[in-house]
Amino acid sequence: MKNILVVEDDSITLKILCAAIEKHGYTAIKSTTGEAALLNLQKFEIDAMILDLNLPDMNGLEILKQVRNHPLYSMLAVIIVTENDDKLEAIIGLEMGADDYITKPFHQRELIARLNTIFRRTQQLHTNMHSYLIFNDLHIDIKRRTVMKQDAPINLTFKEFEILALLAAKPGEIFPREVIMNAIGGIDYSPESRTIDMHISSIRKKLNDNGKEKNYIDTVSGVGYRFRK
Repeated sequence: MKNILVVEDDSITLKILCAAIEKHGYTAIKSTTGEAALLNLQKFEIDAMILDLNLPDMNGLEILKQVRNHPLYSMLAVIIVTENDDKLEAIIGLEMGADDYITKPFHQRELIARLNTIFRRTQQLHTNMHSYLIFNDLHIDIKRRTVMKQDAPINLTFKEFEILALLAAKPGEIFPREVIMNAIGGIDYSPESRTIDMHISSIRKKLNDNGKEKNYIDTVSGVGYRFRK
């Protein structure tokens, strides 16, 4: 049974969220403050987090930042909860590494659908992959969701790992941005979206692959990306 950390300070909303999660077979771990959320991350084995951005003690984006920069939690699936009139905050959250967002007020079925989609896409993405991928000094462990370069761990976010694993599973194959977006889920693709480009840029930076001659991920101008053979 998967543990879902629910970070929400409003008691009514928290009750609704936890009831929906537990009704569909997940275990809800409750946190009403940012401090409590960070403590629960250490205390429990968490599979995903539903994070309200408006908390009494700290901004939810700060929690997201700490999660993404932490070596143990950096790949945790995170769905952020925003107010109906705060689209910009949702965009910032996605840019900072959130996997999806949901806007208040929302239907319980929408929340569960988004949560299930994250888990389902992750499982489907990895089903047809080799469990371990090696490219010279770069080692990708699909089952453990770890990346090592020259025996040093590389801390990727949940979606960064999904993108790297997708590309590395088929070296030389060109993946259009739309295909990558649909594979990893989250938000609908649009030609104007820079979401995938930002994720690729972050992956390259962490892999120290920013030189003129790329060692791992090539850009195919006007199309998308491919992993080098």
